[in-house]
Amino acid sequence: MKITLEVNHKKISKEIDPGMTLLAFLRAEGFFGTKFGGCQKGECGACTVLLDGKPVNSCSLLAAQAEGHLLQTIESIGENPDQGWKKTAGLSLIQTP
Repeated sequence: MKITLEVNHKKISKEIDPGMTLLAFLRAEGFFGTKFGGCQKGECGACTVLLDGKPVNSCSLLAAQAEGHLLQTIESIGENPDQGWKKTAGLSLIQTP
């Protein structure tokens, strides 16, 4: 089946197996900040991504279920507040201790 996902404000269209998890999809597309924690049940939180701004476990969600929603991985959340020539808003609340 073919799906189109919006990951970090970038549209990605790909032919996938209907049983592919969102975690497997993201890692296959090079989003390695989303980790496979080993629990395979969503208990450890290593696979957490934001789906329409709310945290979800990507290991227990099918990639097809995310179609039509905005996905954000850790790669898109927050930045170093001072990157030399460019100022940014800095880290998000989710990244600060």
